[in-house]
Amino acid sequence: MIIYRFRLTSEDHEDFLREIEIQPVQNFLDFHYAIVSCANLDNCDNALFYTTDNKFKKKLEFSFKYQKKQVRKYDDDIDQVVTEIYVPHLMKDSVLKNYIDDPHQRLIYEFTGKDSYILFIELFKIIKTDECFPLPRCVSAKGELPKKAAMPLTPDAGQPEKITPVPVAKAPAYFPGEKSMFSEMIEDDSELAEIESQLDDIMEEGKVIMPEKKPASSGRHEEDPFTDLDDNSEDIENLGEFDDIEGLEDKHPGFDSESDDY
Repeated sequence: MIIYRFRLTSEDHEDFLREIEIQPVQNFLDFHYAIVSCANLDNCDNALFYTTDNKFKKKLEFSFKYQKKQVRKYDDDIDQVVTEIYVPHLMKDSVLKNYIDDPHQRLIYEFTGKDSYILFIELFKIIKTDECFPLPRCVSAKGELPKKAAMPLTPDAGQPEKITPVPVAKAPAYFPGEKSMFSEMIEDDSELAEIESQLDDIMEEGKVIMPEKKPASSGRHEEDPFTDLDDNSEDIENLGEFDDIEGLEDKHPGFDSESDDY
């Protein structure tokens, strides 16, 4: 059995190192799951492999899922930049041995999920063994890839203050034909008589005087000068009622004066 042993490092995190063994007949998707498992990454379908040269310059691309991409490049024939559409190889359809053409083959692995990482991969050993064990497997692990700190859960932050409604006691429903809370009350004549006598005593002691009702307005204007006459004045309804006409003049002086209206 032939085994590829790859070494994985990170340029951003120097203390991180993983060594993974995998068979040449396995595919890039198997390799992806091995990296996710041994590096403690969250499952993600946005991951890519690239084959590279010795200086990690990208060549072929392998994606987790089918996708179309656009690339801009210079076309010598027409002497201008053109845009081309291409489809990366699928991991599940790409067997490792078909794309490993160098004993020290180099690869780049890009992981873009909740956290994003770029790992540099190098094939540093090819092993031939008669032993049988499940592959891929991680044979060496050092350091960890840092993860973003989880934001504290503050469900009330930035939210308006919640007002807890105060429960209101509801009066018991009363339906005709049912006994109400007053149905069993019995009037006592002696108690009523005692209450009435106490009220009479209270009214007598307090000398409660009810205000007199004012007579309804007769419709006259309040400033009518004839409404302010003395109650003891005599009403003149018929001059014939008075025997002494001359005395009338003395009794009501000024009556024969000329009116200002003329």
